[in-house]
Amino acid sequence: MSTSRTGRVLVATSGSASSTSAITFAARTAASRGLALELIHVVTPTVSVGPYAVAPDVVVRQAGREVLARGEQLARQVAPDIEVVSTLVLGARPDAIAQKTHGADLVVVGAPPHDLIGRLWTGSTVTGVAARSACPVAIIPARDEEPRHHRVLVGVKTTDHAHELLAAAFAVASQTGSELRIIHAWHLLSPYDNAVADRLPVPDWELGEQRAIEAMLIDLKMAYPTVTVHVDLVHGQAAHELVHGSELADVLVISRPRHGGFVHHLGATARAIIREGRCPILIVPPNAAAATRHPAETVGTLAG
Repeated sequence: MSTSRTGRVLVATSGSASSTSAITFAARTAASRGLALELIHVVTPTVSVGPYAVAPDVVVRQAGREVLARGEQLARQVAPDIEVVSTLVLGARPDAIAQKTHGADLVVVGAPPHDLIGRLWTGSTVTGVAARSACPVAIIPARDEEPRHHRVLVGVKTTDHAHELLAAAFAVASQTGSELRIIHAWHLLSPYDNAVADRLPVPDWELGEQRAIEAMLIDLKMAYPTVTVHVDLVHGQAAHELVHGSELADVLVISRPRHGGFVHHLGATARAIIREGRCPILIVPPNAAAATRHPAETVGTLAG
């Protein structure tokens, strides 16, 4: 069928269990938004062939086509009416996938497994895509259908440039009929200082942060009046608090650091959340044009 828009949902597949969850999620999202779905599988140059410089081995190329065929079959079972295309790409996995995100509304990848070997094999691809993507990134863990918690969790590191992040989180909560919990965690470097801080009254700067966040929420609460919001300022490491909170959330929304040129990175908190998070994760780029164009259309139905 022809889609009503020219955008698309992009999903990277490796044939793993988490890729199956990612394709299922991506197909449902594309169907709900009237977008095309593009499956991408990346093969790396492995063998020198004749007079050519480097090309994938024919066996590797065929295996990649089979991965795409299985993924396409699954996508059509999940959402029979969507337009599905498959693309086999040659290159380094993170860079090749990130390049394809230009012009996409959302890119979906499977979460790295929690075991060490699995993380070593797939973790660099997931974090590389999350750091370089030109559009929001949804990271989907391999898991069966679970009872919904009707909660969207968002981690706010600083109130600077947080509007795009909060707008995306409100959109997801509104779409899914969920409450929104905002966590702003703070942590001192010295264990002694942290122990002392636990015994002191709430400092003025923490009250100031609370007021700053509440001020940012005024317009968003008016735009999304049905969303119940809770703001928690927590004394603890941000990654630990957000991973713990993800156990009772349907989606966790975070942003990545602003960067430019050839510098692409994720902070330690984002990497830890990707590695240990217990629910789907949405990473919003710090790009106003990408993240705030139409928040409800940009982020998709993450907790559906």
